[in-house]
Amino acid sequence: MLDTLANKYNRQLIRIISIGPFVAFVMYIYLGYMDFFKVMTLLAYIGTILVLLYKGRSKSLKLPAYLVFYFLFICYDFFSTMEILGREFKTIWLFSNKMIGGLLFMFIIENIDIPKKYFKQILKISKIVLFIAFAVILIQQVINPNFFIRTDLINLEHSRTSDEDRLLSIYSWLDLLAIGFSFVPVFILVIEENLRHKKSTVLWLIAGLIFSLLCKSRWVMVNTMLVGIIYMIYSKNLGLLVFRLLILAPLLFTLLVYSLKPFNINIDGIIMDRVFEKRKGGLMSGSASTRILAFKAFDALYWQGDPVFGKGNIKYGMGGSGEQDYKLRRFLGGHSSQIHVGYLSLFYMYGIVGGAAFIMFLILLFKRLYQDAKITKAWAPMVGMLGFAVANLTLVWFSVFEMGFIIVLLANKYYKQELKADYAL
Repeated sequence: MLDTLANKYNRQLIRIISIGPFVAFVMYIYLGYMDFFKVMTLLAYIGTILVLLYKGRSKSLKLPAYLVFYFLFICYDFFSTMEILGREFKTIWLFSNKMIGGLLFMFIIENIDIPKKYFKQILKISKIVLFIAFAVILIQQVINPNFFIRTDLINLEHSRTSDEDRLLSIYSWLDLLAIGFSFVPVFILVIEENLRHKKSTVLWLIAGLIFSLLCKSRWVMVNTMLVGIIYMIYSKNLGLLVFRLLILAPLLFTLLVYSLKPFNINIDGIIMDRVFEKRKGGLMSGSASTRILAFKAFDALYWQGDPVFGKGNIKYGMGGSGEQDYKLRRFLGGHSSQIHVGYLSLFYMYGIVGGAAFIMFLILLFKRLYQDAKITKAWAPMVGMLGFAVANLTLVWFSVFEMGFIIVLLANKYYKQELKADYAL
């Protein structure tokens, strides 16, 4: 009885996540600005309890090492907030800390069964969501940049489309980084599924590349390029693949530039303004320069603070006071509000103790995904999650509680289950 209840309940939770932007839209507009991730975290607590009741007394409960280290990192986040920053504990932190939601869902996925019919439904839903996301970002670029944007993020100065303004498609209802962490992993999964079943990937690839350009975020563009790893893995002749790319890439780019101009989509303008930041004086003067400044700030300030325990997540932490790290702010000179390289910011805020726990989580997670991929021959889950590690080279984000990550981790569990290769590391 508990077996059936735990599996059905948690599978429905993940089904809700697969249409997350639209559920979040309904919650925000019609249910009094309810936060999607807080509600899903609450529901995940219930799902976790059901799993524990079902498997808690048996040896089949799965708690891989990567989850243990992520749990330790979350615990250190609480310790840092309360002891280093001196903030009083608030119950809401148990729901507002997105890392907890990620932990719960990863634990749930490890401990539920994924029927083939259910996985195919999730995959079908995900393809529909990708299509809608592509259509919406086209509308935002061509007609109205504020179309289907969360109301508090609407820019009233948008009177026309721009090559510089970033677009969020359907994902603003989740969070500001969901466009990369929700779209890209699922896009990579869909590409591999087509390759596995010998279906054409051309239209999906073109749509994904256009989407990444239109969102105008460099880190999303870089993450989208990870799909090339999938093509290399499935290529029987790597040399021929590289040759084709060298020939086809310029032709494809030229085709995109001229075919999209009638729709007021200036691809070469986007690349010059957003990738190379021509209007801001180039990469060394635009926002990209904040990444260089991050290394200087880390070198200057890290050893002045507490390198072992860190300074705490002063501005963006759970306390939510919004106060500044004034010494860091003065050093950055208004160019940024934080050290804009995730791994540097990790050790600056959480020190060697907290940073080591997070790095061990990453190492063990990717070790697990790599070993799984060698068995299942399905690499999209590992490559999709790789975007999380790559993105932290240019931004600061330590939560895996994102729509795309949940779906590719679910896919990884399904592939293992299909080969009866589920093992504990």
